[in-house]
Amino acid sequence: MLKTRVIPVLLMQDGLLKKPVNFKNSRTVANVITIVRVFEARQVDELMLLDIGSTVEDEDLDPFLVKQVSEEVFMPFAYGGGIKTVEQMTQIIKAGAEKVVINTAAVDNPQLITDGAKKFGSQCIVVSIDAKKKKDGSYEAYTRSGSKPTGIDPVEWAKKAEELGAGEILINSIDQEGAMKGYDIELIKKVSDAVKIPVIGAGGAGKLQDFVDVVKKGHASAAAAGSIFHYTPITPDMAKKAMRDAGIPVRIPKVFQTADLYKKTKYIVHKQKKEED
Repeated sequence: MLKTRVIPVLLMQDGLLKKPVNFKNSRTVANVITIVRVFEARQVDELMLLDIGSTVEDEDLDPFLVKQVSEEVFMPFAYGGGIKTVEQMTQIIKAGAEKVVINTAAVDNPQLITDGAKKFGSQCIVVSIDAKKKKDGSYEAYTRSGSKPTGIDPVEWAKKAEELGAGEILINSIDQEGAMKGYDIELIKKVSDAVKIPVIGAGGAGKLQDFVDVVKKGHASAAAAGSIFHYTPITPDMAKKAMRDAGIPVRIPKVFQTADLYKKTKYIVHKQKKEED
C-alpha cells in the first residue's frame, strides 16, 4: 500500500520565505535555505517550493535557488513559479528538482502539460489548482497566485489535466490558505474523487486532526501545509504520528528526531525572525 505523504510547502519571493493569508498580506518568515535545512534534519517525505514572485511579477526564471536547495537535501522536492516552457522545466530538473509545479502556464497553454509529460514522464508534472468558493457554493479556479479568476471549474480542470498527462494534482483553497482553520474538505474530496492520479490537499491545516481529515474525509493522497509548521510547535512527524494512529499508512523515519534535534529546530524560524527584526 502506498504511503500517505506530508509535504511542507515553502512560498518564496526574492529568496525569502513568505506566508500570506488567503493569498494576501504576505509576511517574511525566514531565509529559504535555513528552513530547508530544518526540514532535511526532520527527514520529511518531500518538499514543495513555490516562487510566488515569479508568477505575479513575470520575473525571469532563475534555477540558482533550486541548485542551492538540491545541494542541501537528500529528500525529493518539487519547484514551481514562473515555469512557462519545457526548456524552463529542463533547467529546473537539471538543477536538482524531481518535479515541476505549473499553474498559470498550464491554464494559458494546456499543451505544456502534455509536452512536459512526454519529455520527463507524468510523475514529474504537478498541476497546481488554486480555487475559491463562489457565493452559489460552486468553485472557481484562479491563476497568477490566486489573483485572476478564470471561470474554470477546478474539478473539470483537474480531470482535463489528468487527460493531458499530469501525474499529480495540487489543490489549494484560497479561502483557507494560511488561515489555519482546516482544509476545505469539500473541495479536496470533489477533486480527489474525480481523478485517478494522486491529489495533494493544501490550504488551511491548523491542528493535527486536519491531517487525518484531509485523507479520511477528503480522500487526498498527500497533505501539504505551511503555516502550521512555521508558527506552531507541530512538526511533520507529529502529523504523521496522528495519521498513523488513525490507521493511515505513513512513512516513519527510522531515526525519529531526538529531543536535542527538536530543541534545536523547533523555534528556529521565530529565532531568526527576532534577530532580523
